[in-house]
Amino acid sequence: MKFTHVLKFNSVPEWRESYINYPLLKKLILAASTAEYHEAYEGLALTQDEEAGPRSPLLSAQPSLSRSLSVTMTREQREKEFLEALDNELAKIIRFYLKKEAEISAKFEELSMMVHHAEGIPSPTPEQMADGHDVTTAARVAFWSQGGRAVAAQREKLKTSLEELYATTFSLANYVEQNRTGFRKILKKHDKLVSHTMSSNYLPIVDQKFPASHAATLHHQLEAITALYAVVCCNGNLEHANSILRKQQQEQVSFQRNSIWKDMVGQERRAATVRVQDGKEVEPESWFTAHRQAVILAIALAVFVVLLTVPIFKQPEKQNCLALLAFASMLWCTEAIPLFVTSMLVPFLVVVLQVLDDVTQEPPERLTPKQAAPRVFHTMFSQTIMLLLGGFAIAAALSKHFIAKQLAVAILSRVGRKPHHVLLANMLVATFASMWISNVAAPVLCFSLVQPILRTLPTTHAFCKSLVIGIALASNLGGMTSPIASPQNIFAVERMGMGGTPPSWLEWFAIALPVSFLGNLLCWGLLLLVYKPGKDIKEVRPLKPTEDPLTGTQIYVIVISLATVTLWCCNSFLQEYTGEMGVLAIFPLVAFFGFGVLNKDDFNGFLWNVVMLAMGGLALGEAVQSSGLLLEISNVGLTGCMQRCKYSSSQ
Repeated sequence: MKFTHVLKFNSVPEWRESYINYPLLKKLILAASTAEYHEAYEGLALTQDEEAGPRSPLLSAQPSLSRSLSVTMTREQREKEFLEALDNELAKIIRFYLKKEAEISAKFEELSMMVHHAEGIPSPTPEQMADGHDVTTAARVAFWSQGGRAVAAQREKLKTSLEELYATTFSLANYVEQNRTGFRKILKKHDKLVSHTMSSNYLPIVDQKFPASHAATLHHQLEAITALYAVVCCNGNLEHANSILRKQQQEQVSFQRNSIWKDMVGQERRAATVRVQDGKEVEPESWFTAHRQAVILAIALAVFVVLLTVPIFKQPEKQNCLALLAFASMLWCTEAIPLFVTSMLVPFLVVVLQVLDDVTQEPPERLTPKQAAPRVFHTMFSQTIMLLLGGFAIAAALSKHFIAKQLAVAILSRVGRKPHHVLLANMLVATFASMWISNVAAPVLCFSLVQPILRTLPTTHAFCKSLVIGIALASNLGGMTSPIASPQNIFAVERMGMGGTPPSWLEWFAIALPVSFLGNLLCWGLLLLVYKPGKDIKEVRPLKPTEDPLTGTQIYVIVISLATVTLWCCNSFLQEYTGEMGVLAIFPLVAFFGFGVLNKDDFNGFLWNVVMLAMGGLALGEAVQSSGLLLEISNVGLTGCMQRCKYSSSQ
């Protein structure tokens, strides 16, 4: 594995910006090597006129970096630039190390003072220490072994703090070793690719300014933490304390590596479009499993053809729309082809089958394909799509800059570690989010919030399933909680106001909030009953809280996100100026992508299959409504209900 990947795989995610910038240094080395090649084989430092001459190559392997270096820099200048980059990286690493070392020392002293103040036991005398009788240690162990409630609460608090301090100290010791290895490897690569050597001169500087003794100092600190932990939590058993702390550290490292590894695998999948299998032995498939797609497609096509040919409605547009509705529904339900592919097929069939009517005329006239195509595309790109994109942008910014993770830590630290508490808390958060933004965009935000939890568990785990389904159900419940949560709510308020004064927000909340809360409790209980998330996992491992303050970029993301949600909440007052909520969704897109918070790769990483799925649904909904099929089905259902009522009354 390349050292770049090794460094990323073994780094602490919150400290990622403070490690040696190995890719940058490697680029400078490759650029200098390429520049030396051009100087050796194409002549020294070509002028601008010579470079643009007819004999210069049209394409270069390093057109932007290496060629500019060969033109504008001498060997001494390139060496100076590389040295400055090394100095900057070394200074950055030393500053970070000294800061963290001071924080660890201060935290350890604080915890030691808390322990000694709680014990109230005097320090051992020199005579006791010389005789080897550790009476004081025995007294301290006896104090922390008490079963009183106050001592137990203080012991639990100190236990958590010491475990976190041990993990931080261990990570910092690993940080020292990785960065020293990085300097050694990058200097070795420089000497291999560039004509002049640098290791013999610069490695002594690294050893002097950032010596290996730093790691030894931290290991002594780990021993002190372990000794204190043994007294407080393990009845003075140093070996047992060391075992517990190392196990906790291994779990923390495993979690971090699992998260980083899944990110790296996801990037490789997107880059190379390859499938990664679990390595399990593949069992032979049955005939139906092997030919499932072809069988389902054949059945769906048969139903489609039958509904097109067997007369059910007098109007051909209703007949064709019914066939289209059944065909698309079967493909969506069975996933015989990907969902977004079915969605892309819908507008094609809507236009070809001529299912749209011009309802502005009486009687409605059937639109030709030339007239129907622009109307279908106009329907597909509606404000719902812009709300989706705006929600994706907010979710991407919150996730990329670790704001969602910090929010998840803040929530989980207040609801405890029990799976059923975590599930209910996330459901209530999803409901609250759906009150103010689209109940399509809210699950996207909430899913990014629970990603740190999901990454620690297998995808088939019962808790993962209950958490994702719980967010989906809670978002649907939140969609009815406020007047702006869903389009049908706005339509209901409008209709209720036709005969008088529409309901106020307070009146709406008085009805919707209790119903929504009871619905959440009911769904929560049903998920606990069906999935039993607490059966296989007793506690949800809390994430390590970050002690770093918010950066300027994080504050900017939070402000823009809150401003966007506020504007969506106030849309009813801003309609005169903005028209629809979809226009306001442009605000986070411009604010994040226009100022470098998100980049092109983040935009390409949006869930475009979900966007296409929504577009297909909008096109199918317009077809069902425009063709008159929706009205026909509702009339049939209403007539059937009235006939049953008459039959019941006659009995």
